[in-house]
This record gives sequence, C-alpha cells and structure tokens, in this order.
Amino acid sequence: MGLPKNPSLAIAPERMKTEENARVAFGQGDVQAFECLCTPHLDLLYTLALRITGNPNIAEDVAQETLVRALSRCHQYDPNRPFRPWLLRIATNLSRDRIRTVWWKRIAGLNSDIVSSVPSAEVVIDATERDRRVRQALLALPIKYREALSLYHLEDISYAEMSEVTGASVSALKQRVRRGQLMLRQKLEKLYPDEFVSRSEG
Repeated sequence: MGLPKNPSLAIAPERMKTEENARVAFGQGDVQAFECLCTPHLDLLYTLALRITGNPNIAEDVAQETLVRALSRCHQYDPNRPFRPWLLRIATNLSRDRIRTVWWKRIAGLNSDIVSSVPSAEVVIDATERDRRVRQALLALPIKYREALSLYHLEDISYAEMSEVTGASVSALKQRVRRGQLMLRQKLEKLYPDEFVSRSEG
C-alpha cells in the first residue's frame, strides 16, 4: 500500500483558517491552541519514535517529552510555518538522542502487536510475523535510512514535510527511501533466506 507524496495535500479552507489561527495563538503561548494543533498528531509521534528507537517504552517517553518540549518552545515557533513538521522534528531529534545514549537490547522484546510494514517487503512474510521481521530488519539499518523509511510510511506525509523534519533535501530523502527499501529487502533475505526461497519457488 503506497502513501501519497504530494507536497500540496488538499486541506479544507475552513480547517486551514482554524489551523492558522491556532498556530498564531500557540506562538503566543496559548495552551488550548497547542492542544488543538497536537491532538491530530499524537499517534504519529508515537509511531515515529517507535520505528526509530524500536522500543515501546522509549517511544512513549519520547512522545511525551516531545509535547513538553514543544510547549516550552512555543515562542521559538514560527506561526507562518506548518506545525506538524516542526513537531515531528522535535520527536525525531529526541529519538536520535535516545538511541545514541541508550544501547537497548537490539531486537529482543519487541511486541508482536505493533504495526509497521514496508510495501517492498510485504510479499515475503505474512501478517504479524512479517511485521516483527520487518521491524527487526529496519532496526539493523543505519539511522538515516531508518528515519527516512519511518517518516515515509507515516500517514499522508509528503517529501516536503520530511525535508522540514530531517533537514535533508527532497532529492536526498528520495534516494534514502529507495536505498533504504533495497537495504531492508537485502536484510530480510539475509535474515530469512528460507522465506524468500519458498516464496520464489511457490
């Protein structure tokens, strides 16, 4: 299932106006405006942090800390710029910091009910077991590819927003996504050769 990468995603005019007002109010320290802006993105914060760190507990901490930091930096926020990329950038940076400072047990302890998938790898493994194995392979990728793939598979995020979040150019991100998907498939082939052989023979 591919996700749209259109940098100009359609937003209803009334919603756009409401968001503009909320952005201005948040920049002035309005907590209710902050809640209005954050609420639609709470699941994205957790999902992004989980895919980057690979640890549900750390992901919850990152999501909570993201909200605290964002609120404390309201006066640094530019209301003329979109809110979601700004918020996701804080979450991404915090996730990076966590995996640099905490060497959690790689792979072990991942819950099977966490949903994460990559279309190019979906053909090799079924349902929950596939998701677990894809997460394992994803965690083995270098951080810049892991981040690119994690962002790419968030709901309705464009390359333009990904660029805002990471600071990398759109062309660099497209390359990272392509390279990351290739690396991910190679990791899966190496980790689970029997799955690939059985599928190709079938």
